[in-house]
Amino acid sequence: MTIYASLLRRFALPWTLSRDNRQSALAHWRFFEESQFWSRSQLLEYQQQKLTALIRHAYDTTPYYKRIFDERGLKPTDIRSADDLVKLPILARKDLFDHGNDIRSRSFSDAQTHKLLTGGTTGQQAVLYRDQESLNIKLGMAWRHEHWVGAEPCDKMAYYWPAHIDFHHDESLKQRIKQRYVLRQLMSYTGGGSEDSLGQVYRDSVAFNPRMIKAFPSALLRFTEYLKQHNLKYPRLVGIMSTGEVLYQRDKELFEEFYQCRVFDMYGSRETGNTACECNQHRGRHIAVETSLLEVVKDGQPLPADQDGEYLITDLTNYGFPLIRYQINDYGRILSESCSCGRHLPMMGSTVGRTHDRVTMLDGREINGNTLLYHLTTDDVHRIGQLQIVQQQVTRFLIRVNRRPEPTEATFAFIRGQMRKLLGDIEVLIEVVDEIPRDPSGKVRSLISELGKVSSPDRG
Repeated sequence: MTIYASLLRRFALPWTLSRDNRQSALAHWRFFEESQFWSRSQLLEYQQQKLTALIRHAYDTTPYYKRIFDERGLKPTDIRSADDLVKLPILARKDLFDHGNDIRSRSFSDAQTHKLLTGGTTGQQAVLYRDQESLNIKLGMAWRHEHWVGAEPCDKMAYYWPAHIDFHHDESLKQRIKQRYVLRQLMSYTGGGSEDSLGQVYRDSVAFNPRMIKAFPSALLRFTEYLKQHNLKYPRLVGIMSTGEVLYQRDKELFEEFYQCRVFDMYGSRETGNTACECNQHRGRHIAVETSLLEVVKDGQPLPADQDGEYLITDLTNYGFPLIRYQINDYGRILSESCSCGRHLPMMGSTVGRTHDRVTMLDGREINGNTLLYHLTTDDVHRIGQLQIVQQQVTRFLIRVNRRPEPTEATFAFIRGQMRKLLGDIEVLIEVVDEIPRDPSGKVRSLISELGKVSSPDRG
């Protein structure tokens, strides 16, 4: 922490936030710094209070939820805890398309909400809204997670991002000055990854001298490969926060070795903000129960801890556009174990996959796509670059392999052998590419199932 950053936090940051109606973010951050060490019972009691208030608000002010409750013969008082949420339907992305206007709270005017877009991993981007106070709360939570990495507001942070949607090219000069010299953030688009563009990103980064990196793993991987290839050194960091995509162990190890700092995995989304993050023990992601309620379900029914299922998220902060049991289209598990860091926040597993990123076997069983990726990318002999698995048919797979490093015939034989060892008698096609194709959101999907694609186009 520098004296300059401390002065910015004390004087310039509150003034800047007040001009944007975001001054309460600092108070929320201070609150979250305390609440993370509450007892588990205190945390869950607070979460229940937030849920009760949100349910009442949604029923009173949104046509969509009032209709849902009335059709099911429910009253807001029937939802008293997380266990009662099963009485309500899952909110899918399709519902945002079909009922978006009715999901919006009538207690907020257009001027009092901010329009957002979902990530669009499935090729569809839905519109949703967030009220100002929800944005402020989410910013306070983001600062808590960044503090775990070792940074505080106004410490220099470099973002390596592959998503055009997150770059505001029409920002005014004042906005750019605020971002660079008060918030001290350097946003670098690394979706293209050409030699010239990566060289410029490196020169900008060295001049900026960041304290921390926040990045999509695939974006940081390409940048890191460029730095290694050209024997370039990066400024000293306190830590790296990975977000937006699955962080694979081999990439985490590469980042920690090259940048000589720890990597913290954060789980979040455009729809619901930061949901969970690793602490310095790195045993799983602590769930931000003060702002989010996370369920794990199978066929809509809750699953116990330590079982993989589909994640549903209830955003406890967004009164402008309530998202209750939102189908984020990720799967994973909530852990039963506790962490030795002193925080009593529950934890979710360190691996998250897309609900449509599962492989269907000949006998109809489904397996986690991450299982395939693990067996293809953790071999000590065959160093394979970034890859993407596409299940085109039940017995037909296309494997796209990045040519960094250049794959050999032995690499191809290893890939085919591992795939058949796990899945049986299948056809494996291999395509060597310069870059793995990205989704509209800028993310790289490591596994894509095209089974049922025509009837079910819809997740990221």
